[in-house]
Amino acid sequence: MSMPKSVCLSIIVLALMCVPSLAQNAAPHSMDMKTMPASAEEMQSHMEQMRTQMAKMQSMMKDNMAKMDAADAAMKSHMETQQATMKSEMELKHSMMDQMQMMMDHMQQMTDRMAAMSDQMDMHKKTGKTTKKDSGMMKDQKK
Repeated sequence: MSMPKSVCLSIIVLALMCVPSLAQNAAPHSMDMKTMPASAEEMQSHMEQMRTQMAKMQSMMKDNMAKMDAADAAMKSHMETQQATMKSEMELKHSMMDQMQMMMDHMQQMTDRMAAMSDQMDMHKKTGKTTKKDSGMMKDQKK
């Protein structure tokens, strides 16, 4: 397969034009001895800054954890106090209810006794009989 001379010549010219640009890309980046220590110092400085930031973050996290623990302890204490208060109030209410029930029972007994006494007096009035107790009370009233 033969190529015309013009085509072959244009391929060669193009190839020669591309060689310098390929050579530049293939060459490693050269570093001066002056820039190399500066880069190392910059990296060292950057690493120190990162360490400092990490230390600050850890310190802040520890502080926040301590604050959260303190808040949890305070909340637990508050809840225990609230529970004790509620228990005390409940005991007081039960005590008051027991006292009221006792007073109601006493009042009912008094009402029953008064009704019984009233019935006895009504019976005495109807029969006209007096007991020794009643006659003794009457004598005391006449004196």
